[in-house]
Amino acid sequence: MNISLVSVRYAKALFNLCVEKGKLDVVYKDIQLLTRNCADEEDFCEFVKSPIIRPQDKKEMFKTIYTDVLNPITLKFLYLVVDNDREKILDSIFRNFVSFYKKEKNIKTVTVYSAFNISKKFKDKIKALLAKELNSNIELTVVNRPDLLGGFILKVDDKMVDASIKGKLKKIREHLIKE
Repeated sequence: MNISLVSVRYAKALFNLCVEKGKLDVVYKDIQLLTRNCADEEDFCEFVKSPIIRPQDKKEMFKTIYTDVLNPITLKFLYLVVDNDREKILDSIFRNFVSFYKKEKNIKTVTVYSAFNISKKFKDKIKALLAKELNSNIELTVVNRPDLLGGFILKVDDKMVDASIKGKLKKIREHLIKE
């Protein structure tokens, strides 16, 4: 079976359950926590995905670490994933769930790559301008990239606008080579 399709089905089932139970925001925060834990602790991820570790041991670990931290829906979902031997696609399930959540909440993910540090005041202005322009809630991340020389690159979801000096120089170079 197609792994991508399976992860979408699991994510959609969890999403629909959360909407039905009114726990969408809580479970979203749980998934953000679990995603950060996987990113920060490689051993944790390896343990969860390991085919050698018994499912019961994985479930016991989730219970020990997360009983007082995660919503019961999230915890039961993790047990279901382990019972069905789908731990290897957990990160894909989480990505799909986040995608459904952001679509539901009208949240656009925006990344600004800048050649210099941007002040909080300027970030707030960018966020307000984009929120108005895109008619969405904005989740803004700013990444400092001195190699851009000047200007910025704006990435909104999967679209990108390159207004950097490096990008302009590259276009000029390509134009000169063609002629």
